[in-house]
Amino acid sequence: MKLETHGSKVYLASDTGVLHVSGTLYLNESYANHHTINAAARALRVWIRLADAFDIDLAARSLEGRWLTEVEKKALRYLVLQPIEAIESMSDRAVRTIGKAMTQRQPSKRLDAVEPNTAIKRLMVIADFLQWFHKKILEPRTPTMSLVSENLRREVEVCAEELKKGVRGTKSMHPHRIRSVPTERFLQIYTSMYLRPADILRTRDGKIGRNLLRDRAMLLLASEGLRPGAIGNLALQDFKWAGQLEHGYIAIKDNTARRTKNLSTSTPVQKGVASSQRYNSEITVPIWPTTAQSIQDYISSERVTITTQGLRNRSEGFLFLAEHGGPIGDRGTIANVFRRAGNELAKIGLLSKDPSDPYLHGEAYDFNAYLLRHSSASLFYATKSETMNTDVVTDLMRMRFGWCKESDMPSLYAQRALSNAASITVDDYMESLLAEARAARNPMEKNDYS
Repeated sequence: MKLETHGSKVYLASDTGVLHVSGTLYLNESYANHHTINAAARALRVWIRLADAFDIDLAARSLEGRWLTEVEKKALRYLVLQPIEAIESMSDRAVRTIGKAMTQRQPSKRLDAVEPNTAIKRLMVIADFLQWFHKKILEPRTPTMSLVSENLRREVEVCAEELKKGVRGTKSMHPHRIRSVPTERFLQIYTSMYLRPADILRTRDGKIGRNLLRDRAMLLLASEGLRPGAIGNLALQDFKWAGQLEHGYIAIKDNTARRTKNLSTSTPVQKGVASSQRYNSEITVPIWPTTAQSIQDYISSERVTITTQGLRNRSEGFLFLAEHGGPIGDRGTIANVFRRAGNELAKIGLLSKDPSDPYLHGEAYDFNAYLLRHSSASLFYATKSETMNTDVVTDLMRMRFGWCKESDMPSLYAQRALSNAASITVDDYMESLLAEARAARNPMEKNDYS
């Protein structure tokens, strides 16, 4: 494969001149800097070699709700560590053999292998390309509400996250791994979700959904740094709050034993419950007064209604409930909330690239729970580091965001914060936000629910 330039456009093609259409479209749409385009093109060459060897047809797989197999992902984690020329000279059989031979352990390096940080960047580009391909090429041509399309969205999201974590970097791991927005933009997004949920969470036909307050509370909890699985796993008793202007508290722990139905791969669960060596799975975290108020608004209205509409309470003690009155049983329900919010946030310009952000590839942020989690962690580091020692802040981050004590994730936020300093007192900001909401006299009361 080679990269050619004609005017302002670049073209990714084989040595015989066959154009790689999707790769070419992705490069021209996502990058502007010539050096960055070249680096991204080299990453795509790794992907193309893998796809050729395994005969991967993403369009065909999408019809079955499938994406990459574990063998293919393992092979990819090895290939990104190798020189491009060595990869492209390998036979298809050799590439396939690599995937089958790989274990869960860290892939070994050749003497002439690329640096881990380069491998990380390659995986980031490939993960981004696969998400772009699904969003721009496949999704517009797929029935949006089918079970197959929901399964595929989850497969794509999980695959991207696994690839981004696929190779350990050096001690100076690159902050490009952090998918967040700058602090000012993050607070604008939070404000819109808190004050304007009726605009942000409209249904496809433009009406206000019956789960408006529930969905707003889940979005704001993601903005506190909770993973989507943890949000769907919360019990009612895990929420503690003293009242207005006070911080609330959320206990994050494993509640799967509460469920009466059998668990599936799509059931929301707290991450790391089966691996105490990897994650800090039982923690209690403070949440902003605005988030606590939103949770209480949901509990005292929508949740009361849904738990009393039948002959018995089917909530099983969970905080967030589906429309049938039982706990949310599928991560797709939570993902759909973020998808709808992302569509509306994009329409009002809050997901367009911030001019001060040097880390984003492309022109818009991909909105999901992890964008909010990473943005929350970036804000946490930036505000705490103004008055605390760096080591103290990183230890607090490990406790606050559920990482084990050996995790190197806080160091990435430290690097990110150097170019995204936040001079803002969050408590004062949240108090002013509560005052603004009270002054508006709860505009949601004037809306009709569908």
